[in-house]
Amino acid sequence: MPSLFRNIWFLLVALLLLAGACGITGAFAMGRKPAASDAALTNARTRWNERTFNAYLMLLHDRGCRMEVEVYAERVRKTRYATRSCEQPPVAVRDLFDLIERHGTVRRTCVSRGCACDDVLSVRAEYHPTLGYPQTIEITLTPTPNWRHADFWQAVWKTRSFDTCNDLPVGSRVLTVVSLTPLQ
Repeated sequence: MPSLFRNIWFLLVALLLLAGACGITGAFAMGRKPAASDAALTNARTRWNERTFNAYLMLLHDRGCRMEVEVYAERVRKTRYATRSCEQPPVAVRDLFDLIERHGTVRRTCVSRGCACDDVLSVRAEYHPTLGYPQTIEITLTPTPNWRHADFWQAVWKTRSFDTCNDLPVGSRVLTVVSLTPLQ
């Protein structure tokens, strides 16, 4: 009897260690960002922080909506819309950099089948060559399996497939800084 208990205990410990190792490996793999985009972001932010002006007028374009944003000390002071108000709230350049830094993070949890899928944010940016502010930001929300939640494993069991999130739509949009003009 003690031998059976010892074997079960050993099997349980080995299984827990294996699950922990897989979980840690998966967490590192999911959270990893490309080094090139990190370097480009750091370089662009450095160029932006070295600018000689503190106030600017920025024209943003997002999904057919145009807005003029007046910014002082990285705080939005005034917003004017070309035709209608936009989904995108008015932002300063600092806010655009913060958005880019969120690349690879979960934007919304539990988007389908209970909590089987989460929306993961992917951000790709192009920067102004001199001032460093983001000129074009491509934002994509991708449904991603939430393997840490029991709902994911229930969906896998029901469908007999690990592709539980592949039938969900991928959402994307492009935010463009059309112009940025320093103010006095």
